[in-house]
Formats: sequence, C-alpha cells, structure tokens
Amino acid sequence: MSSRWRIPFRHDDVFAVLADADGYESWWPQVHDAQRIDADSGRARFRSLLPVSLSVRLRQDLVDPAAGVLRARLDGDLVGWSQWTVRPDADPERTVVHFLQQVDFTKHVAVAPLWPLRPFLRANHAHMMRSGRRGLIRRLTEIGARDASMPR
Repeated sequence: MSSRWRIPFRHDDVFAVLADADGYESWWPQVHDAQRIDADSGRARFRSLLPVSLSVRLRQDLVDPAAGVLRARLDGDLVGWSQWTVRPDADPERTVVHFLQQVDFTKHVAVAPLWPLRPFLRANHAHMMRSGRRGLIRRLTEIGARDASMPR
C-alpha cells in the first residue's frame, strides 16, 4: 500500500518528526502502546476503524536524512517493511511525503476470513493514513516547525 501527502512544512522538519519513532503515539491516533525495545527497535499496536488491533515489532532498517528515507522491518501480526520518503516539493512551500509498505498478515491473524473484507481493510487503512497526515501537520504546528514559506 502506498500514500502520498503534501505537507506545508519544510522537509527537514517533516523528516525529523517521522524519524522520531518514540513520538508517533502522541500525534497518530491509530498508533497505540508504542514501546522502545532498544536503539533500533520497538513495539506498537495499530488500530483504525475496524475492531482489529495489529501488534508489530519494528526494526530500523535505514535512516538516510540526505535521501530523505526512513525504512523499518516489521514482524508480528504483519511481516514485511514500511518506508517513508520525504522530499521538498516543486512548490517550495511544501514537502512531499510518500509512505510505502509491503506487508503480509502472519499466521497469528486469521487471514482467510479477512479476504471478503478487503474493501473494508483498504478503507480502514485509508482512514488511518488520513488521520496520520492530519496528526503530522498538528504535531509540526505544535513544535513550532516553520512553514516552508517562512525564513529561518
């Protein structure tokens, strides 16, 4: 699955908030029970509109501020990877944020009964991503990140 957001803040500020894994629970409503395990990994539970919680362990795979890339490996109820790519937009007042993930449900989640619900799962994910975008903008505003049109 993939999502693309245009965010009205500087790309370095957006990258910094997305790189702070400890902070997600404070701004993304569907992220719960986030706990750091060590410097490169943590646990979290995700729940959106459907009455299904997914618990995962996330392990940092790549942090490249110059390229604007953050990637993590996931295991638990989902196995695979997720990645943020954060780049300045052609419009200098915005940042383009691209979220890409390739995950599969594991045997811990009853997969067979979920296939007929695929449209609901996609809608559930879309809701989660819209909430994440709103929460990210709210968090950037709270920390006083500067709008890209404002000089530093």
